[in-house]
Amino acid sequence: MDIGTIIGFVGATALVLVSMVLAGTLGMFWDFLSVIIVFGGAAFATLIAFPIDVFIGAIKAALKTLSQPTTKPTELIDVAVECADTARKGSILALEKVSIEHEFFAKTVRLLVDGYEPDIINAMIDLEINNLKARHKSFRDVVEQMGSATPAWGMIGTVIGLIVIMANLSDPNAIGPGLAVALITTLYGAIVANMIFIPLAGKLKYRTNEEITHMRIIREGVNSISKGENPRAIRQKLESFIAPSQRSAGEE
Repeated sequence: MDIGTIIGFVGATALVLVSMVLAGTLGMFWDFLSVIIVFGGAAFATLIAFPIDVFIGAIKAALKTLSQPTTKPTELIDVAVECADTARKGSILALEKVSIEHEFFAKTVRLLVDGYEPDIINAMIDLEINNLKARHKSFRDVVEQMGSATPAWGMIGTVIGLIVIMANLSDPNAIGPGLAVALITTLYGAIVANMIFIPLAGKLKYRTNEEITHMRIIREGVNSISKGENPRAIRQKLESFIAPSQRSAGEE
């Protein structure tokens, strides 16, 4: 699990709940109809804007942000150095014996072993990166749309509640509780947008950039291997993609 995401969500939820308890009771902040209006309205409105497969893909992508990335950039660098060392001691064909768990890295090395020119491999990787950007942007757009829609639907629920109140002005005792329920919908919309969807959109963007960095490390590594560069020089080159604190030399 991504500890940062979990801490952020739990902390924000606790802050809201504690504020509600200090202000009164949790029960006074609960209204099922408001939940239906905010979540249901935002979801259906988003489905109007995006195809259902993109909507479902965005949900899956958002859930993946709760987990830690399976591959670290330092691991990719280690694999690239190992491949470079193997190729220098034998040949490019010797890379067939190297076990590579990262699917995209293994696929790229296979292209090199099969005799594809580095320029062709670069073009294929660039195409993969561009398609990844487009695909992930569509997922992020869905989440951002939900973040924009939930406050709007919260306001819609509030307006509905106010209309009901205005229609029952003959009963003064119903105005206070009715107004409270109407405002709860706006509260739900603001909380959901700022505690869930907007942060998730930011995390999706971060993960996209992280994955693109991995692909660029692979591209540069394969290029260097094809040129027969020294493994130590390859490591220094690839470590320029990561923070100094993560580099093997422990630079600052």
